Amino acid sequence: MTLPKETFISCVENKDHEYVPMFLRDLTLGMDVLNVRTTDVFTKDYDHELSAKAVKAFQKFCGQDAVVGCIHSLAFNVEAFGGTVKYPEYGIPTPIVHPYENFTDIPSLSLEPSGKALGALRSYSSVRKMLPDVAVVANIEGPLTKTGTITGIDTLIMYMESEKELLNDMISLCLDHSYSFVEHLDADSSIDCVFLASATDNPDMFGCDIYSEFSLKWVKRMTEKIHKFGYPVIFHPHGMFTTPSTEKIFDETIRTGINGFQFAEDNDPKKIISMISGRCSVLGGTDVVPTLLNGTDEKIRDETLNYLNICNDVNYTFMCSCSLHRATPLNSIRTMSDTVHRYNGRYHE
Repeated sequence: MTLPKETFISCVENKDHEYVPMFLRDLTLGMDVLNVRTTDVFTKDYDHELSAKAVKAFQKFCGQDAVVGCIHSLAFNVEAFGGTVKYPEYGIPTPIVHPYENFTDIPSLSLEPSGKALGALRSYSSVRKMLPDVAVVANIEGPLTKTGTITGIDTLIMYMESEKELLNDMISLCLDHSYSFVEHLDADSSIDCVFLASATDNPDMFGCDIYSEFSLKWVKRMTEKIHKFGYPVIFHPHGMFTTPSTEKIFDETIRTGINGFQFAEDNDPKKIISMISGRCSVLGGTDVVPTLLNGTDEKIRDETLNYLNICNDVNYTFMCSCSLHRATPLNSIRTMSDTVHRYNGRYHE
């Protein structure tokens, strides 16, 4: 029998595979499965053992084929650059001071992982040992998404309009910081794939020209560098790509060399599949909001089956529409994941 890790990677790389793999991209919900406080994981040094246990607990709960190797937070980036993050006892860590809201030149700093990011690396290593048959995916922010966490959105917009050269330099610095993290994961053989989480890389927010000029230029470079490590790349920009005005930039997106494209909410999966035309794999599925957050079991099953049936003729990995966080109802996750397992004829206890 093919291992979950092999099935997931084969699918992402657009190769033959036995069943529809599932990757729910849990970033903090695993803490709910263990019923631990956010502040128990995000200690001063980051409790990598508790993080890894939470990742494993969520994987055992839903039976997914791939996991992010740590309880993830933007704190790994914000604090490394000198910013401040708030840690609610049972909430999601939130940046409260962006380190470079008023930058006028590019800072000089070590790109080596530090602080909680070191704990995250240890968590990835522990998850690899705990779940050897499951794919481990590095969750790395996309170019504008990571830069926006460092500068704040208002500063990001201002520099898009008036200081493009300086902004490109800041993006380059942020991505060098990401590459260093991937290098450490690679040295430890902790991962199988890289996921570019890219909420702010979004044509709906900044327009198609900015998306093309900044996001896609840097996504292409990121993909080329990550491929040199030997890992497939999944790209998850937010925004609509199935309208007449966005078809051109969608084609540009696929031509960056990514291995998989995850569509966000409100996109037409049939149109996405048609436009990709077999050039890379497809990822996506049930909406987190409103379906998983407050939908009935029937609604969750119907929506999940709809995506599975539409995408069954292509190399497709089932995901929910975006990442999963604390307070998403666990019974809704179980309904969704059980539906996927039944569709595959594989039953999870």
